[in-house]
Formats: sequence, structure tokens, C-alpha cells
Amino acid sequence: MKKEFKRHLMFRKSSPRDYRALINPSMLSFLLNQVNMIDIVRSYSKSKMPRLRWTTDLHRYFLHAVEQLGGEKRATPKKILKSMGVKTLTLSHVKSHLQVYRNMKHEESIQGK
Repeated sequence: MKKEFKRHLMFRKSSPRDYRALINPSMLSFLLNQVNMIDIVRSYSKSKMPRLRWTTDLHRYFLHAVEQLGGEKRATPKKILKSMGVKTLTLSHVKSHLQVYRNMKHEESIQGK
């Protein structure tokens, strides 16, 4: 199968019509999808930063900072991070939490209508 697959890849580069007569359409579709997926899928690499658990107190600091800055629509991650003053937090932690918080608020507003 591998040798056959490589042969079809060589045909694909030269002339796509050459190999259509050699295999059935479903196999052709499968092979082309496999080739395309190789370029799309990237490998997973675990972050070096440990995962942060948002405690109740940490979330309370977050909410206080967001309210001080004018609500979830006006508050920016950098300003929230500065306002919170927690040294172990990174900008990416706050960005992610703000996104989740905004999504939750949006879902609440939809359900309330």
C-alpha cells in the first residue's frame, strides 16, 4: 500500500489526470484527503508553563479588576493584569480567562432574552 501511495503522489505532482484511471473515485478521494491532512495537522507540544487553576479568590480579584476598568467589554487583558497585581499570572492566563468570562456573559444574555 505504501509503495502504491507513493506512486500516486508522484503522479499527482506531474499530472492529476494520469492516475484517475488507475484507482476508483472513493480511493482517490481518500488518498487526496490523506495528502492534504499531512499539511494541515500539526503536532501537539505541551506548554512549559504549568496550568493555572483559577481559585475563587483569584477570580474575585479578576472580577474586581474588570469592574474597575468599565466591564468585560471595555477591560483589556493588559489592564486587568496590571490592576490585579498578581505576580504569578501571565498575560495569556488573563486573555484566556477574559475570553471565557465574555463567552459566559454572552451566553447568559442570550438565555435571558
